[in-house]
Amino acid sequence: MPARAELRPRSLPEFLKLVEDLQRRAGHSLWYRGCGQASQPLVPSLYRHPSIRDSSGLADLERQLMTRFRQRSIPYHTRNLGDDWEALFFMQHYGVPTRLLDWTENPLVALHFALMSAPRIKRRRNQSKYRQPAAVWVLDPHAWNRSALAHLSYKSGPLTPGDEALKGYAPLAAAASMSKYPVALYGAHNSSRIVAQQGVFAIFGQERTSMDQLSNRHRFSGTELKKLSLLPSRILSMRKSLLNHGITESVVFPDLEGLARETTRHFGFED
Repeated sequence: MPARAELRPRSLPEFLKLVEDLQRRAGHSLWYRGCGQASQPLVPSLYRHPSIRDSSGLADLERQLMTRFRQRSIPYHTRNLGDDWEALFFMQHYGVPTRLLDWTENPLVALHFALMSAPRIKRRRNQSKYRQPAAVWVLDPHAWNRSALAHLSYKSGPLTPGDEALKGYAPLAAAASMSKYPVALYGAHNSSRIVAQQGVFAIFGQERTSMDQLSNRHRFSGTELKKLSLLPSRILSMRKSLLNHGITESVVFPDLEGLARETTRHFGFED
């Protein structure tokens, strides 16, 4: 199958125009994920473990992580984490490794993550330099789920906890009972950050291959996922434009940490 064509917007208006075109063709909401490095694979944190690779080992690791988090987080919150899905989304919010991969329904939020996390090299003449492209991935969750769940003749869009088709992805499920391919789902908006970021998710099953690799293999056509590459020479100007349009740290992270990041940058303390 031919390699995926990459779209390369060179400015914020070009980015918005491409997104509008993709949205119009799809006829429904698309999802977005920003990566500071275009080469970063679309795979969840649990599946990035340095030594545990097999599905049964990862399922056991998920069980241990959830048990440890439930036991030791009690003094720090008032939530009832008896529901496995609620516990999983709560763990994801605080950075505990899970099978969830974060996406957003807001393309500007994804662009913020891509541009603000792009690694920079030493400043020269007060200008930040970038050595590699960043990226915003665009996912059609309807098309993706129809392909991932073709064996169920699935015809709808993103899943929600409680859907029959999502039972094969339930937290703490045994590896042998898990469904194979990742699927798109709506999760609990259990924090102000998820609300502000219009957060949505993909959840992985037995298959550990990244979504960008899967999209050109197996039952996927390659049309479910598109890549908008942000060239190193354009990152700085697009970053300034996005911030000037008000998509700043305190908007994406509506809390003291976001305000602190924004204030630090505003007064010139970025590396």
